[in-house]
Amino acid sequence: MSAGLHIVLVEPVDVDGLYPFSEMHCAWELRVGYHTIAERWSVSVPSCTVCVYTHREAHLASYLERHHNTPTISTAAKLVIRANVILSPSVMQQIADACAAATAPIVIACNGQIVGAYSNDVTLSVDDVVSMISQTTVSEAQQIVVHGHVIHRIWQALDHINEAITWDAGLVGQRHHSNASIHLSSVIDESKGPVIIGDSAHIDAMSVIVGPTSIGPNAVIRPHSLIEHSVLGPGCQAGGEVEGSIMHGWSNKKHAGFLGHSYVCEWVNLGAGCTTSDLKNTYGHVHVTMPWGNEDTQRMFVGLFIGDHSKAAIGTNFLTGTICGVSSNVVADGFPPRAISSFAWRDEAYEVEKALAVARIVMARRSQTLGPATEQLLRNCAGSV
Repeated sequence: MSAGLHIVLVEPVDVDGLYPFSEMHCAWELRVGYHTIAERWSVSVPSCTVCVYTHREAHLASYLERHHNTPTISTAAKLVIRANVILSPSVMQQIADACAAATAPIVIACNGQIVGAYSNDVTLSVDDVVSMISQTTVSEAQQIVVHGHVIHRIWQALDHINEAITWDAGLVGQRHHSNASIHLSSVIDESKGPVIIGDSAHIDAMSVIVGPTSIGPNAVIRPHSLIEHSVLGPGCQAGGEVEGSIMHGWSNKKHAGFLGHSYVCEWVNLGAGCTTSDLKNTYGHVHVTMPWGNEDTQRMFVGLFIGDHSKAAIGTNFLTGTICGVSSNVVADGFPPRAISSFAWRDEAYEVEKALAVARIVMARRSQTLGPATEQLLRNCAGSV
C-alpha cells in the first residue's frame, strides 16, 4: 500500500546535543540494536524509498561518501520524520500505511512532540513539509500518536539497546548468520533475549555472549570475553568485559578491561587494560561536562562517550561519565579528565596532518579509505577546537 512513498529522515535542530557522535555522524546513523535508525527504516518498510536530509552540508557529504547507494529525494509524496526518533518496525509500517491511505496532511506525535509530517502534495519541498512539524497546529491535518523514543543526548540511546535488538532479531531472519564462525567452546546465552551474530563475525574460544546482544558483520569477539546486553557494529573487535554499551563500528577493545554503559564511535582504539567506571560511589545521578556546560544525565549508570578516531593508552582508567571528542589521544599518569576536547594530546593539540595520516593507516588496515569529504569533516572538527 505504501509503494511510491518517500520517507525522508531529517536531522533535528538540536543534533549537536548528540555530541561527540554528532561531530562526525548524522542523527539517522545512531546504532541502537543491530541496525542504525536509517537501516531499520529501510528494512522495515522495503516498499518505500528512504532518503536523508540535513542542512549540515559537510556531514551529508561525508555520509553520502560512505553510503554510496543512498537514494536521492525526488518529486513524490513525502513523509518527513525526525532522524533521532527510535521506532519499532511495526510502528514504522503503521505510519507508512497511514500515509498511503491519507487524503489530507498527517502529523506524527511521539511522547508529546510532533516528530513527523506527511503531505501528498508532490510540489512541496522537504523544508515545506518540515515546517509542518514545527507548527503547533496544522490546519486540516490528521494527528497520529505513536510510541517511540526521541533521542536528544547520546546516553539516552543506551536505554533502548535491549528493545531494539529484540526488534532487529525479527528483521534479520537468521539470527546467527551461516557465514559466522562460532567456536564450540563459546556460550551463547539467549535466556534473557536474542543474540544476533552477523555475516563473517568471529566468536572465539571460551567467550560468553549474553542476550540481548548484537554482533555486527565482520566483528570479532576475543577469547575469554564476556559481552552482555551490548551492540557491536561492523568490524568491531572486543575482548574483556563489555556491558550495556554500543561500539558503533570499526572500533577496537581487544584486551582485558571493562567497558560499561558507554557509546564508542568509529575507528576508536582502547588499549590493553582500559577500564571505564560507570557508577559513582554515592550511587547518585552522573553529571557530565559537555562543550556547552555541565548536565545531569538523570542516570545512575553512565560510562564513556568517545568520538571517532580517538585512542586511549594502555591501562587508562576512565572516570564515570567521561566525554571525549574526536581524534584525541588519551594519555594520563593518573585518571584522565572527565572532559577531553577533540584533537587533544595530553595538554597539547594533536597536529591535524599527523592525525589524518594515522587515520589513513588505521583505515587501510581494514581495507577502508578516508574519503575527501570525511577528511574535510575531520578538519572542520579540528578547526572548531
